[in-house]
Amino acid sequence: MQEFTGRVAVVTGAGGKVGLALGKRFAAEGMKVVLADLHEGDLAASEEQLRDAGAEVIAVRTDVSSADSIQALAERTLEAFGGVHIVCNNAGVNPQDESLWTNPATDWDWALGVNLWGNIHAIRTFVPIMLEQETEGHIVNTASAAGLAGRTGMASYAVSKAAVVQLTEVLYHELARAGGKIGASVLCPGRIRGGGTKNRRPDEHIEPGTEAQVRRDEERYEAARQRQLTQTDAEGYIHPDDVAGLVFDAIRNDQFWIFTHPEAVVARVQQRTDSIVQGTNPALPGSIF
Repeated sequence: MQEFTGRVAVVTGAGGKVGLALGKRFAAEGMKVVLADLHEGDLAASEEQLRDAGAEVIAVRTDVSSADSIQALAERTLEAFGGVHIVCNNAGVNPQDESLWTNPATDWDWALGVNLWGNIHAIRTFVPIMLEQETEGHIVNTASAAGLAGRTGMASYAVSKAAVVQLTEVLYHELARAGGKIGASVLCPGRIRGGGTKNRRPDEHIEPGTEAQVRRDEERYEAARQRQLTQTDAEGYIHPDDVAGLVFDAIRNDQFWIFTHPEAVVARVQQRTDSIVQGTNPALPGSIF
C-alpha cells in the first residue's frame, strides 16, 4: 500500500499504548483515523490526544467479541469517512492463567472472544467492504510472540494468539486468490513499554455508570501501568511508537511478518521447528514470550 493521505484507518484496542501509537502514526501520515475500544475512559483519552494533534478522528466504543458491535463500528466508519483502507485488529486481553486445568471457562471465553473472534468478526465485516472499494488496503492482526511458542501460565492467551497467526496466514492467501489489492500482516510483539494487553475481566469492564465504578477501575490498574512505563529499552522493552513504525513500514512494503524482537523470535522458531522435525520434546521459550 502506497497511498495514505486522505485514506481511512481503523484501530481496535485504541485505548492502549500500542493502539494509541498506531492511531498517532496513521494520523501523521495524513490518514483519517477511527479509534475503537471497549473502555470509554481510555478511548476518550486517545481521541483527545489525536484531536489535539490536529488529526481527523472519531472514537467508537466497540466490543470486538460481538459481531454486531463490529458491524456498528464499520457502519460508523463509513458514515463518517465513506471508506476504510487499513484495519488494525489490535484489541487483546491476557487472563494470566494459573494453569491449563484450573483456569475457569469464563477466562477461555474472554480470551478467545477478544483475541480470536475479534479478528474473525473484523475480517468478515471489513474485507468485503474493502474488496468492493477496489482500492489498496491492508489488514494487520495483532498476535504475539507467545503465539509462536506456548509457555506456562498463559494458556488461553497463547492458544488464542497462535490461532491469530494461522488465521492471518489463511487471510493472506485468500486475499491473494481473490485478486484484490489488499495485503495482510501479523504483528508478533514481545515486551512493549507501557503496552501489553488489558487484564480487566468481563465483570470489571468500565461501563457507563457511577463515578465510583470508574475510579475503582482506574486506581486498580494505574499502579500496574506505571510499573510498565518505568521499564527501559535496555531491559528488552520496545517503545509503542517504535511498534507503530514497524507496522507502518510493513503495510507500505507488503511485509507479512512483523517482529519487535526478531533475533529472539527467529531463534525460538528455529528451535521449535527443529524439535518438530526431529521429534524431540518441546523446550520452554525465552523471556520475551
